[in-house]
Amino acid sequence: MKKRILSIMLSASLSLLLAACGKEKAESATAQADLPANAPAVGTPIQDVAKQADGKPKQGGEYATTAWEDLELPGQGLEDIVKKYQPQIDSIPEGDPAENAVMEKMQSELNSAPVNPALDGKKIKIAGFISPLEVDDKKGMVKEFLLVPYFGACIHVPPPPLNQTLLVKPQEGKSIGMEQMYEPVWVSGTILTKQVHTNLAEAGYQITDAKVEIYQESDAQQQDN
Repeated sequence: MKKRILSIMLSASLSLLLAACGKEKAESATAQADLPANAPAVGTPIQDVAKQADGKPKQGGEYATTAWEDLELPGQGLEDIVKKYQPQIDSIPEGDPAENAVMEKMQSELNSAPVNPALDGKKIKIAGFISPLEVDDKKGMVKEFLLVPYFGACIHVPPPPLNQTLLVKPQEGKSIGMEQMYEPVWVSGTILTKQVHTNLAEAGYQITDAKVEIYQESDAQQQDN
């Protein structure tokens, strides 16, 4: 069970056990049943539905396509931290209270995972999923959201580490409709390495005045050419 949980955390970039934020597995299954039929499975990583380009801007492009790994510092990413604690967790008998203590210590390190200062002020384009913070019911638009690397983060499953969470404030008229918030998106704008607290999670980055578009596979293919 422990190895399976760690595997999920690595492959789907989950930073917490589901129980750590009060979300039981059964609740996740119920949440999935409540989602539209075309919504991704809860916990689906963006890499499974969106082909990331190689980090270079397309010809004549203003924004450099950025992968989620670029938001981490070498040796201090999610995978590195989980691997660091895995031997300790594997050595503790299932159900031993010591296991929770180690998991809490690991989670504390994930929550303080440093951002990449080299990105501050850069114009980037990154694909991800939306966890809405504020919506305009009259216009039917998402006004503010967290961009996260796997579907349902902060709502149906736990939030990612600090350095894998971006607060996004779209340009006027450059956001998406509420009915589209289950789809992967491209976010383009100037990224700031500025931590901010939200009612869903702590974000290590911000992109204000952002342009938000529904992800299209052809977009990534064009940037690879």
